[in-house]
Amino acid sequence: MELTSIHPAVYLLYYFIMVLFAFIFSDPYFVVTFLVLILILIYLQGVSSELKNIMKLFIPLSILIMILNPLLNRTGAHKIYLWSNFFITYEAIAYGILMSLALLIVILVFSSYNRSVSYQEMLYIFSKKLPIISMIIVMALRFIPLINSRAIEVQKLNNLKSNGIELDEDDGEDILDDSNKLNVDEFNSNINTDYDSKFVNKLKSNKRIAAIIKEAKTLGKIMGITVSWSLEESMFTAKSMKARGYNATERTSYLSYKFGNADLAFLAVIFITVAIIIVGLLKGIGMINIYPSINFSFSNLPFNIYYLAFIVFLLPLIYLEIKERILWRN
Repeated sequence: MELTSIHPAVYLLYYFIMVLFAFIFSDPYFVVTFLVLILILIYLQGVSSELKNIMKLFIPLSILIMILNPLLNRTGAHKIYLWSNFFITYEAIAYGILMSLALLIVILVFSSYNRSVSYQEMLYIFSKKLPIISMIIVMALRFIPLINSRAIEVQKLNNLKSNGIELDEDDGEDILDDSNKLNVDEFNSNINTDYDSKFVNKLKSNKRIAAIIKEAKTLGKIMGITVSWSLEESMFTAKSMKARGYNATERTSYLSYKFGNADLAFLAVIFITVAIIIVGLLKGIGMINIYPSINFSFSNLPFNIYYLAFIVFLLPLIYLEIKERILWRN
């Protein structure tokens, strides 16, 4: 329960600017500060439980970016020779790292946004002027977590063997070729010869293939049931929306938001800090040149009014979360 309610339009503006800043800033001090503060925010919002799933997606993708960028882009003054005439550049490595951090920040910002703004509030913002687009946006934001939750439910039912989804233990062996199957005589002869290594390896290989095939068939059935379930429910939802006259007249909403003092204060902080940050960006503060030669030094500390404004811009939601925890405890 939030003690301080913020208008969803203010949230939308704030998070939109955060996403822009994630792509604009390239100074490592600004990027690391952004990452640390957004991690603190999602921890206070209770989104930290999703961080494990986020990292499962981000780590392979970031590694791929950091490997491919130096291999495909050899622009840069500082060359690192790996063998013979093949080289990568220090600038390409730095750019790949900054790109992966920017991607992580954007993912974390969207996770925090989903915690702050519900899909009903999204509909409230866009439904009056853009009803079709708002519905598409809400459906897109809701689709992935909904499919994930339903797949988990089907998997649980599969594990409990309550609806006949579980495969038989011998299903994985049915598609093996006759040449790969082991007969009793071969098994006994190898038993008598102290488990010949080739036979044992063959047995292990067949079991491994059967386990992989069985897992693939189970996953395929689970995904088929999940997709069928979602499509069937979408048909009922579409019929219900049509019966209720969706988009036939001007939309109304049971939610009602009005700008209050907290919204005005939040907007004042956003406009003032963003104005100062833009002035700093025009002066080149917060960005570094990577190509053709990187011009960054860790000794150049960014302790100025523009860096302070950037920190203040990222603090309002953290302040509100801490304030509400203190109020609840007292």
